[in-house]
Amino acid sequence: MKKLIIAASVCSLLSVAQLGFAQAVQEGKAAKKEMKAEKKVAKANEYKHEAATHKGLEVKGISDPKTRMAKADRKMEKAEKKEMKGEAKELKAVAKEKTKKAAGVD
Repeated sequence: MKKLIIAASVCSLLSVAQLGFAQAVQEGKAAKKEMKAEKKVAKANEYKHEAATHKGLEVKGISDPKTRMAKADRKMEKAEKKEMKGEAKELKAVAKEKTKKAAGVD
């Protein structure tokens, strides 16, 4: 919740600083993607820890440590995708700003 408030305040500060509403929106989206990625990384680490220590929810015959570790790996891959999407949003915002400056539109 704190991160969402911080992201919202950053967005509002960027829009107030007259950098353009579109860029502020892109920055906000990038921050949101990064927060989601952090949550997924934390969840993947939790799954890995549970698989290694044999704790947490385990269904007999279905979720042995190997399958639980595979689930953690999939979660980590999704987190990496989210991080990449966040970086792409940031790059898109910078590119938009540069094209606006090049065109003389501020």
